[in-house]
Amino acid sequence: MINKTKFYFLMSLFLLLLVAGCGSSGGSSAEGSASGNGGDSNNPIKLTVVSFLPHNHQFTRDIIPIWIERIEEGTDGAVDLDWNAGPESIPTNEQFDAVRNGIVDIGFNTSSFYGHLMPETLSLHMSTATPWEERENGYFDYLSERFKEQNQVYLGRWLGPNPFLFWTNEKVETLSDFEGLKMRSNPTYHKILEALKASPVDVLPGEVYTSLERNMVDGFGFPLLGPAEDGWTEVTKYLIDEPFLNQNATIVINQKSFESLPVDIQEKMISITAEFEKEMYEHFNKENEKTLKVLEEQGIEIIKLQEEDSKKFQELVYDVYWNMLEQDNPDQIEKLKSLLQTE
Repeated sequence: MINKTKFYFLMSLFLLLLVAGCGSSGGSSAEGSASGNGGDSNNPIKLTVVSFLPHNHQFTRDIIPIWIERIEEGTDGAVDLDWNAGPESIPTNEQFDAVRNGIVDIGFNTSSFYGHLMPETLSLHMSTATPWEERENGYFDYLSERFKEQNQVYLGRWLGPNPFLFWTNEKVETLSDFEGLKMRSNPTYHKILEALKASPVDVLPGEVYTSLERNMVDGFGFPLLGPAEDGWTEVTKYLIDEPFLNQNATIVINQKSFESLPVDIQEKMISITAEFEKEMYEHFNKENEKTLKVLEEQGIEIIKLQEEDSKKFQELVYDVYWNMLEQDNPDQIEKLKSLLQTE
């Protein structure tokens, strides 16, 4: 009886020590680095990454791995980035909160999906500066302060230069030709289409091809990259070569995850992302050139507006967006104008 009691006592003590040992190594990798664990190639800090588009999309499949590679190499393997999530695992409209709440560490997103929470970030569309110019003119610093209020650190941009364009199956040679057209749209340019007296129509991405094929819509808005790969150009005739609005894609990291990193790693993530932005621009310029050749081969007719209509169109976009920003950001509008208006 004594032997059995002693046996149970020893087993209980062993299990207690085992649980205590496991508990001491718990928590996220980034948190562990703050206490001296991790932060070198032998014990890298693991950070998770989510993107608003699938891994195989033309916008994401090359550029996000480039950023990951630059960060991992630039930190000498001290950071291990795991791009393990996309819209299939975390719905796009929930990804901002997922980063803010620390469910994932880093998000590749656009303000189109979190602008209702941070309406000032819709001003990203109105910046005519390059990302590196934004780091010099105060706009990057402004956004950094605003993101801190959302428990996030703004690292930079990742989808330029990819302005929006209108694609149609009706020939549009003047602004008046937009009148009455049914255009597949999204909130980014709903009001622009309304100002052109066109009718914006909500169509899910997976239904755009069928909608074009069956003449349920007369066209759509989208950047240059994407429609050819998705097959939409098989049922589209014209591309209106009148680009509008800057891209609004951002790279953000959960503030706690970021602040748990060693200071030198924090500094490297910021400086490496700044250098990446230039490489990113070169990458997408080349992709855009390739896509233009594909469109020519497919027989898409590219239409340029006359100078007067081009000027009117850009003024219309400018007025529509600044009115929207003023309505949604009455307390921020003067600051935004001082940062973004160049005239």
